[in-house]
Formats: sequence, C-alpha cells, structure tokens
Amino acid sequence: MENFEMVQQLKLELIRGYEEYVRTVACLTGTKEDEAREAFHTAFCRMLVGLKKRPSGNPIVAWRPYIIRSAINTLKEEARQVARRKRTCLLFSELDAEGKERVMSVPDPRPRPAEQAENNELATLAWKEMKKLPSHEREVIARRCQGESYKEIAKDMSIAVPTAGTYWTRGLDTLRARLRDAA
Repeated sequence: MENFEMVQQLKLELIRGYEEYVRTVACLTGTKEDEAREAFHTAFCRMLVGLKKRPSGNPIVAWRPYIIRSAINTLKEEARQVARRKRTCLLFSELDAEGKERVMSVPDPRPRPAEQAENNELATLAWKEMKKLPSHEREVIARRCQGESYKEIAKDMSIAVPTAGTYWTRGLDTLRARLRDAA
C-alpha cells in the first residue's frame, strides 16, 4: 500500500511539473490540449510501471526528455491511425462520376449460383474418383492437400521420398484424366 501511495504522489508531481509542456506539445502535434494531456498521462504510466523506489533527484528534470518524446510519439501514432482510417473509409456519395463508374464495374467476387452448383458437382465427382485410386496414392494426395511435406509422408508410410512424389504425380494425373472424361 505504501508503494502505491508513493507512486500516486510521484504521478501527481509529474503531472503538475509537465502542465507547462502540454500546450507546447499540443501546438507541435496539432492536437487539442486534452489529447496532449492524455498522452502525457500515458507516458507517466508507462514510466511508472515497475517502479520499486523513489528515484533520486527531481524526476521531472531526470525524465523530461523521455516523457515529452513519449507523449509526442503517442500523439503522432494516434494521428497516423486516424489518417489510415480516413483513407480506407470512403463513402460512395463522395465519389465523382468516374469513381462511381469504376466501383460499379467491379465484378462480384462471389460465385453465381450456377457456378457454385457446378463447383459442388465437380468436387463431388472428384471425391468419387479419388476413392477409386489405390490407397497409397489416395493417402499421399490427401496428406499433401493438408500441407504435409513429402518427407513427412514418406517417413509415416515407410516409403522413399521420391516414391511419395511419384504417388502424388500419378494420382493427380489419373484424377485429371478421369475428371476431363467426366466433364
């Protein structure tokens, strides 16, 4: 409890000591005084985290460069985030005629119902054809599709690495040929 009270007292001293810099930092960064004051409070809190004992000397003088720099950096980062949000958020009504035309000409990335049905049919057909493959080819294809390397597959299946590659190639060639014939 004593440590908490000491930190609170030190925080109040710092706030009083830095009040004269708030207006300067606000002018330098183009922000309101309340925002600059909040940035100073954030800098104080960062500095006071983990403080075990009262530092020797006047902390206002000792930590002045750090706190001012930290407050300015905090304000600059907040301004960058606001600018990023403004750039990414654009209203359709704010566009000129050419911009509206460009937006309206962009195709919908989602597949149309007919395309989606065709893709589902192809996927179903591919699974049916995959079941007809020999078990070792089917296993290599399934595991490669899950992101495993030839080396991992070969080790688990107790085969050579080039053999796993051959099973992959042969299985895919067979699937392609059967899907081409079916389509």
